[in-house]
Amino acid sequence: MHTFKTTAIVAFTSCLLLIGSHTAMADGGWYVGASAGQSFLEIDVEGSESNIYGFDESDTSWKVFGGYIIDLPLIDLGVEAGYVDLSSPVAQFPGFEASLSPRGLNAWGIAGFDLGPFGVYGKVGGIAWEIDGRTSGLINRSFDESGFDVATGFGAKLMLFSLEFRAEYENYDIKDTDNVEMVSVGVSWVF
Repeated sequence: MHTFKTTAIVAFTSCLLLIGSHTAMADGGWYVGASAGQSFLEIDVEGSESNIYGFDESDTSWKVFGGYIIDLPLIDLGVEAGYVDLSSPVAQFPGFEASLSPRGLNAWGIAGFDLGPFGVYGKVGGIAWEIDGRTSGLINRSFDESGFDVATGFGAKLMLFSLEFRAEYENYDIKDTDNVEMVSVGVSWVF
């Protein structure tokens, strides 16, 4: 019985030390980073005689971000904010062309799990967006709209010391659009 109690105390103390050392050595704290990738935009564009054309284009996109992460023993919790530029894709239609330039400031709440140097996470937040659009050719129109809508995403990361390499998918639920998405890869520095 004495051996069982000693073994239990040693095991319990070892677990506490491991949890404490993991938290102390974890790369939690403030971070900044940047990502580049591909944006996908779908929206209906009104043509002549009230014809509706589907704008379904992709283009190179980029973002910068920063945040704070709390690295707990089993999960990571954090907040993140950034600027995203979804570029300016152009689509050709009969007699005219259309271009869109969406961009915005976003804020996220993040929760994830670390599996050694690898991690996965999900995020929910919002985007304060602005979209400039115009058509040229037979139809010459322009618009500039803005608003705030919900955003969701998920990603995977590889941590090497204070560097974190990430791959992400983000979906921006912007009103009057059918789909606004971004797939990206990037790097951040935790300090």
